[in-house]
Amino acid sequence: MDVSYGDEVAEFAGNAATLIGRHWGRAGAAPTGELDRLWDVGAVHGWFDLGGTDALAAAVAVTRELGRAACPLPVLDAFVASRLFAANIGLAGAIGDGGIRVATALPGGPDEAEVGADCLIEAGDAATHVMRLPFGGGPVGLYRIMAAEPVEGLAMPRWSRARLGPALAYSAISADRTDRVVALLRLGLAVRAFGAAERAATSALAHARARTRFDARVGAFGAVRERAVNGRIELDAGDLLIADAVRRYAEGGTDWVIAVELAVAHVRRIAPRVRADVHDPPFSADCFDEHEAPWLFRRVHADLACLGGFGSPGGEVADRLLDDDPQTEAELPEPRLGPDGDALRKALRKVVAGRQTCPPAVGDPGDDPDAVAELAEHGWFALGWSAAHGGSGGTPAERFALRQEVCRHRLPVADALATATVFGAPIARHGTPEQRERLLPAIRRGALRIAPAYRAVREEFDPAAVRVDAVRDDAGDWTLTGDRLWTADAHRARYLWLAARTQPGAAALRAAVTVFLVPLDAPGVRVRPYRTAAGEAGSDVLLDRVRVPDTARIGAVHGGWEVITDTFAAESAVAGDVAATLHRELVDLLALLRAGPGAASAAGARGSAARAAVTELAVRIQAVRLLAAAAVCTPDADDGAARLHALAAGALGGELAADFGAMVLELLGPAAALGTGATAEGMFGHGLREAPTESLGGSGDLRRGLLARAMGLPVRV
Repeated sequence: MDVSYGDEVAEFAGNAATLIGRHWGRAGAAPTGELDRLWDVGAVHGWFDLGGTDALAAAVAVTRELGRAACPLPVLDAFVASRLFAANIGLAGAIGDGGIRVATALPGGPDEAEVGADCLIEAGDAATHVMRLPFGGGPVGLYRIMAAEPVEGLAMPRWSRARLGPALAYSAISADRTDRVVALLRLGLAVRAFGAAERAATSALAHARARTRFDARVGAFGAVRERAVNGRIELDAGDLLIADAVRRYAEGGTDWVIAVELAVAHVRRIAPRVRADVHDPPFSADCFDEHEAPWLFRRVHADLACLGGFGSPGGEVADRLLDDDPQTEAELPEPRLGPDGDALRKALRKVVAGRQTCPPAVGDPGDDPDAVAELAEHGWFALGWSAAHGGSGGTPAERFALRQEVCRHRLPVADALATATVFGAPIARHGTPEQRERLLPAIRRGALRIAPAYRAVREEFDPAAVRVDAVRDDAGDWTLTGDRLWTADAHRARYLWLAARTQPGAAALRAAVTVFLVPLDAPGVRVRPYRTAAGEAGSDVLLDRVRVPDTARIGAVHGGWEVITDTFAAESAVAGDVAATLHRELVDLLALLRAGPGAASAAGARGSAARAAVTELAVRIQAVRLLAAAAVCTPDADDGAARLHALAAGALGGELAADFGAMVLELLGPAAALGTGATAEGMFGHGLREAPTESLGGSGDLRRGLLARAMGLPVRV
């Protein structure tokens, strides 16, 4: 799904796609397409004049469409050239109208060009001039192409070896500006490769939906579904990372370059994998020369090869996070949460500014009463409730921001916030007046704990697979009997929130479920606590003919599924919890690596495998943060799109949690597994052991199954 940069840019991109299809064709046209004609068409429609208005969003949108057609028309090269030579009005105008056709010299040649020197370029059969960049700062030269000879290789259309004539113009730039210019060119290469990978994935998805093998639709096979879903998740994350970089550039801040590098690093990591899936059975049968898949393959890898050689002068993501001036240490850009979310984030940071950041929690410390009281005073536990129920009417973005900041600052209010986030709004909506009057004030103060009890065992999560039976007697009371229920929070909770089957034998299981709020001290409730490998306290709960009054029922009889659904409306708010927690751990890791020679040596020099690992962690964390934020903060997003973003964030976040701990332990070595010192096990090892813990919304497999269904992939029966 594409992220909209605005209606005007979307319309511009749509027109570009039409023109590319008409004058170039699809990706299969790569060996024979006429770049010269398309360059003329693009110039007429303003593609090469976008640098004059600094319209990066439009240039990126066109470049993405070109990638989908495996077409190397260098729109971003012209964008950069017109920015660099803006003072020369005649030259900039000639670039815009196509009179001067600029291609950037590909990596591999000398930094300085002389008359008669040669270099590799893309689009050599249509370009008229070559732009060469001084990577350490200095004069940028724009050289006339005297001759261009195609060379055999991976790229299609083929690269050319151009012999350079005299320089038409020079523009002196600083090392810092060179870094920004190269970032734009790298973004262009990444976006084009991304577009090609995206088109290949779309083609494979259509194949999986329609084709059959062994009397079953291809998309019903587990391996195919997994690849398709994983590719869609990674592409959606890339979509958001690219959009974030473009948006920050337009805002004129200082963080757009690292946002670009995050997007570039993500594309370099996922585009080959997404694209390679199309060459795997059962898709590869269609990958003959007349099919577009081989040409998309060439486009992806040719652009990634250039990215690998077109190194960023300021360094990769890890270099920027580790090596910047300590007084202005780079950080991952904060996701935009909209006016409401950003305002609450700012307000909460003021509240916690005077508090000492808590160390990572080891074991089961519970809430801190002072911190709970402080948040309750601001009414933050009642965000999302109406004023009639004692709430502050907060927006989804505000609830998301609250949880993000609680995780970021490790505020010890998790129990109170979980009860408020998950159960407060359903009680306000479905509870009786007596229930609202009795329960909501306590939840608002952070003084009430409710534990969900949906799972029969820890590994299983399906609220519709109810294991509790409820029988109503003549007096109107209920008797509950159930198998073992697992819950993480019963040892500190006052109530269990559980679903019971109230209509045995009903054809539609979801129409036979009712929700109850059961006191944990009720006769017949047996709680058997245990501790997980991560030090978490959990409990098995057994219900042996537990008698509760009808006032314990939440919502209508047999109407429990609607109540349960409302509890999962909080999933978008909690989708970013894992990413926010891991972001905090990344901040701790970076501080540790910057701290001293022993720790810093763990990251190695630029280009080291350790720094590549830090870059990967940072990119994956940022991807999940943006997916989670998009689930609640994307303007005009429908509920379906928000749900898919939340599912994707949860699926990626669960994997990231496990990988983070393992990668940090490998990075820091044995010291990271110790229980004392700066690299305390409490900081990183605990997180590794805690990673298997599932959060609200179920396992990664369940999320991927829901995503596969939303993508239209068939189910094998």
